[in-house]
Amino acid sequence: MARSTQVRAVLLDAGNTLFTERRPRAAIYAEVARACGGAGGEEEAADQMGRAFAELPSALDGRFRYSLGWFELFNDRVLGELGVPEERRSEAHQELVRRFEDPDTYILFPEVPAALAGLAELGLTLGVVSNWSERLPVLLEGLGLADRFNFVITSAELKAEKPDRAIFERALFRAGVPAGEALHVGDHLERDVRGALGAGLRAALLDRTCTAAAPDGVPVLPDLGAILALVETASHASRA
Repeated sequence: MARSTQVRAVLLDAGNTLFTERRPRAAIYAEVARACGGAGGEEEAADQMGRAFAELPSALDGRFRYSLGWFELFNDRVLGELGVPEERRSEAHQELVRRFEDPDTYILFPEVPAALAGLAELGLTLGVVSNWSERLPVLLEGLGLADRFNFVITSAELKAEKPDRAIFERALFRAGVPAGEALHVGDHLERDVRGALGAGLRAALLDRTCTAAAPDGVPVLPDLGAILALVETASHASRA
């Protein structure tokens, strides 16, 4: 991160950066499937979810990936493979939507509130940039985070997903800063780090396992709290 330009905006991924599911997503799918007449456990659900995500196109009948409409088709396929009768798949889909829109399904990482407060005290523009459904702002409100951010951009609404350049360019427009003055932080090497770098932004990889390798010059953060020192160091360097 050896640049002389000051960081004026910080963009953050959502899932596995700000919060994570209390239980594995596949376990939730398996539970809902069984309750609606299906079968199979977490491992089978994870396999079917992975297959469906890999094989279904990013747009289905005009519904873009991660949107609620796209997930309806995704869920119909996954639930069918898990043995849920066709007449109960809509019920199962609605229950999955309810679960994944419920703040109680998730848990904030413990350092997140203090980290966001610290970034706000530095006078930075803060945004969320996430491959998520159009309901992410409502979820952030339920998690007590909505007022911490200046804007939220979801791939479902923009019809572009990380690592596409378009979603980062939209974030820069909303932040009102050039690419060199924005830092994007997320937990995925391809979507978050390489996507941001490809759009000209700074990037940092969030790796709570402390095992990931990042491209040369890209900081690896053990938790979101470490972003404060990173931003302050960049600011001091820009004034030197």
